[in-house]
Amino acid sequence: MGFFKWHKDYAEKSLNMFGLSTYQGFWISFIKGLILGAIIMWFVGCNEQVVIKKAPTSQISDDNKNSLVADYSIGVKGNCGMCKSTIEKAVLELEFIDEAEWGIKTKILDLKFNDSSNFDLDALNIAITESGYETMNSTANQSSYDALPGCCKYDRNMQVYSPKSD
Repeated sequence: MGFFKWHKDYAEKSLNMFGLSTYQGFWISFIKGLILGAIIMWFVGCNEQVVIKKAPTSQISDDNKNSLVADYSIGVKGNCGMCKSTIEKAVLELEFIDEAEWGIKTKILDLKFNDSSNFDLDALNIAITESGYETMNSTANQSSYDALPGCCKYDRNMQVYSPKSD
């Protein structure tokens, strides 16, 4: 007796024992399969694991002479080249900033001061937040954020770090 014949006989006996039709038996089997599949997916399904990585520190070498040697670095949330332009323009308006460079991939704003004795962290944070962007320690001005172009609407839960905070 083959497996298929045995299974067919067993299914018919089980259905007759409970007084069910083949059609009802089909739906019971289908629902059991869905429930069993859901239970398996519940236990086997992958758990999302968030891995937070620190942004790489910039290394200055002889072949990369255009890189900015930063006096201060801070992580700023953003997405694209337009974000880069807006962030750098906003901080360059401060009198104590000589140069600014924001990395699209690293999300790090490197600053060079013309006079470090005039450095004002509050003024820096205000310049960044008023331009619509934010750091881990400051929240963007909502109206400025809303005015950003669509490509610049960054994930507000994004994690950004400063390589010099180690």
